[in-house]
Amino acid sequence: MKSRILIYGVDHFLGALASRVAVARGVNHIGAGRDIAPVAQHATAMAGPLVAGGPVEPRIFTPGDAHRIAGQLDDVAVLVNAAPLAEADFSSLLIACLATGTHFIDLGADRTTVAALAARDEAAKQAGVMLMAGAGFDFAAVDALAARLAYILPGARAIALAVKRGLLLDAEAHALIAAVRTPGEMLKNGQLVASKAAERALDVDFDTGPEAAWLAPWNGYVAAARHRSAYSTIDCFEVLPEALERVLTAGGLKTRLFRRGWGLKRLAKKLGRRRTKLTELQLTRGSAVVWGEARAPDGTVRRARLETPDAHLYSAEAAVVLARRALGGAARAGYQLPSAIGGAALVEEIPGVAWRELADPADNLALEIDHPLAVDARNA
Repeated sequence: MKSRILIYGVDHFLGALASRVAVARGVNHIGAGRDIAPVAQHATAMAGPLVAGGPVEPRIFTPGDAHRIAGQLDDVAVLVNAAPLAEADFSSLLIACLATGTHFIDLGADRTTVAALAARDEAAKQAGVMLMAGAGFDFAAVDALAARLAYILPGARAIALAVKRGLLLDAEAHALIAAVRTPGEMLKNGQLVASKAAERALDVDFDTGPEAAWLAPWNGYVAAARHRSAYSTIDCFEVLPEALERVLTAGGLKTRLFRRGWGLKRLAKKLGRRRTKLTELQLTRGSAVVWGEARAPDGTVRRARLETPDAHLYSAEAAVVLARRALGGAARAGYQLPSAIGGAALVEEIPGVAWRELADPADNLALEIDHPLAVDARNA
C-alpha cells in the first residue's frame, strides 16, 4: 500500500526547508531531487540522532520521462513539488502522478501552474488523484484567509485581498519582474477581466499604518478561485519592493524603458541581491501579512488579517500540513484549493500564525458593489 510522502526539490532552498520542517514535525519522508550531491548531503544532515523525524530517504530522479518517474512512485502516496521545473518536466511529473495514483501538491502559485492542474481536473477525478497548486504562502495563506472570511460571512460574493511579504530570493525577483510585465486577469461577476499590473492601488493597514498595495493580476489565486471559491468578484493586490514600485508607477522615461525591457537584470539584482537562500536569522525574524475584505450583496462587510512568519517558512509549513492531511485521508479527487483539505489547519497548526478579525469595517475601505474595489492608481 502506498503510504509515503515525497518532497521533490530538496536540492533547492524551498524543498530543503520543507523537508527540514517535515523532520521537525516528526514526518518521515523521501527527500528527492535531480542532483545527487545536494540530495545526499541534505539526507545526511537530516539523519542526526537529535532529529525528531528520523532519517530522510534520498531518492534521485530527473523529470522528463513519465514512465521512469512512475517507477520511483510505487510507495509514494503524496508528492510535494518544491522544485522550479520547465513546462515539459512539470508535465511529466504530473502524468506520472496520475498514472500511479499519487496525490500531487505543488508550491507554485503562478497562473501557468494553476491552469495546467485545473485542465486535468477530470482526469484526476477518474484516477482518484488530488491535484493542488499554490501550497505556499502566495496562494495557501491567501486562500486560508479568503475561506475563513467566507465562513464568517456566508453570503460574501466580493473580496479584495492584499499581500505584504518579506525578502525575495533572486529567482523570485526575476519571476516578479516578469510577472508585472505580463497582462493578467481579475475576477468580476464570475468572469475573468483583463488587467494590468499596478493599474489600481489600495491603501491597506498591515498593522503599521496605511501602505500602497498595487493590483497584482499575475496572482494565480484569481484563476484558481474561479473554479472552486465562493466569490464571484476577486481583486488581488500586493505591496511591491520600492525600486519596482518606482519604475512601474512613476511614469515618464523610466517606466517606458521598463515596459520595453530595459534594465531588468539590474533591477532584479537590486531586489533579490543574488540570494539563493535565507539564513536562519532571516527566517526567524521575517514576517508576512495577508489582508482581506469581503462583502455580501446586502452590504455587510468583514475584514481580517493573517499574520505569518517569513513567507518561505510559511510555505514549507503549509506544504507539510497539506501533505499530512492528504496522507491521512482528507484528499479529494480532482483539482482542489489548499483550503479544501487544509481548512483551519493552515491558520491554527502553523507556528507563528495569527488571525486578526478587524473591527468597524465600515469606517474606511469598504467595498461598494457598484463601484471599483480600489482607487485608480493614476488618481491616487
